[in-house]
Amino acid sequence: MKPEVVRGVLESYARAWATNDKALLLSVFAEDCEWADPVGTPPFKGHAGVAKFWDFAHQDATRLMKPVVHRIVACANEGILMFTMQVRIPSQNQGLDLAIIDRFVLNEEGKIKLAQAYWDPGSISVPAGMQMFAPNIEEAYEKQ
Repeated sequence: MKPEVVRGVLESYARAWATNDKALLLSVFAEDCEWADPVGTPPFKGHAGVAKFWDFAHQDATRLMKPVVHRIVACANEGILMFTMQVRIPSQNQGLDLAIIDRFVLNEEGKIKLAQAYWDPGSISVPAGMQMFAPNIEEAYEKQ
């Protein structure tokens, strides 16, 4: 697979988050995909699982999310996306910056079949002047 294809998929993934475009996000994932966020937690499976994760992240309409991409690495049918997800809830003066390294494996059709997010407590910081926002990821699994 050409690096341009992998890079384009990863750029579309980041653009979906930046523009609040759920349809775009779903379009880059294969129907039979798996997404662990973070690695070590139960994966979200298929488009239904990806949609569930998206809905969890967007459950509060006042929550703003902006991925700040630092680097994309494309090798064969795999890619690494290094970025910081900036999450803000202005009305509550809450926020968090989450430094993430995502690994993606694409299938023959150029769709993400495997997504693995690498982050841990050391990846989290609180923006200056804001209070910590801490989502409860367990809520995303309760309805799976």
